[in-house]
Amino acid sequence: MWPLLLLSIITLACVIDRLFFWADLTKKNKRLPKLILEKYKENSNNFLDFLNKKTNNPYSEILINIFNMDFSNEKDFENGLEMNLINMNKEFNKYGYIFNLTIGIAPLLGLLGTVLGLMDSFSFIDLGSVGTNAKEVTGGISEALVSTAYGLIIAIFTISFSSYFNSCIKDEIISLREFGIKFQILFFKNFSK
Repeated sequence: MWPLLLLSIITLACVIDRLFFWADLTKKNKRLPKLILEKYKENSNNFLDFLNKKTNNPYSEILINIFNMDFSNEKDFENGLEMNLINMNKEFNKYGYIFNLTIGIAPLLGLLGTVLGLMDSFSFIDLGSVGTNAKEVTGGISEALVSTAYGLIIAIFTISFSSYFNSCIKDEIISLREFGIKFQILFFKNFSK
C-alpha cells in the first residue's frame, strides 16, 4: 500500500501542476495570437521589442526563436516553425512519462498488494481445525482486495487527466501551427515589399 500511496501523491501533484499550467495558458492565449499579428501589421520594426515583453507564452517564444535563426526563404521559416513546435510539444507534455508510468504500474502494485495480503491471510488458516480462524482469513482477504481497488482507482484517475492533457496539447499545437502559418504569410508578404 505504501508504494501506491507514494505514487498517488506524486501523480496528484503532477496533475495539479498541469491543471494550473493549462488554465493559465488558456487564459493568456485567448487574445494574444491576434494581438501579435496586429502588432506586426502595425509596426514590424519594433515587433521584437513587443515580443520580448510577452516572453511567457508559446506564441511569442516561437517567433523569438525563429527570428534568432537565420532563414532566407519560406522553407527555412517552415522548418524553424516545425522545430519549435516539437520543442513546445515536449514542454506541454511535461509529466507525461509519470502519467504513463502511473497508468501502467498502479494496477500492478495493487495486484502485488493483494497477493501479499492473501498470502498473509492464508497464514491464519489452521489445517487441523475447521472454521476457527474464518474471521481473520476473510478479514485479511477483504483487506488485501482493497489494494487492487486502490491501484485501479489511481490508474483510472490518471488516465482521465492524461487524456484531458493530451487533448489540450493537441489543440494548442494546432493553434500554434495555424498561428505560425498566418504569421509566415504576413511576414513574407511584408518581406517582399
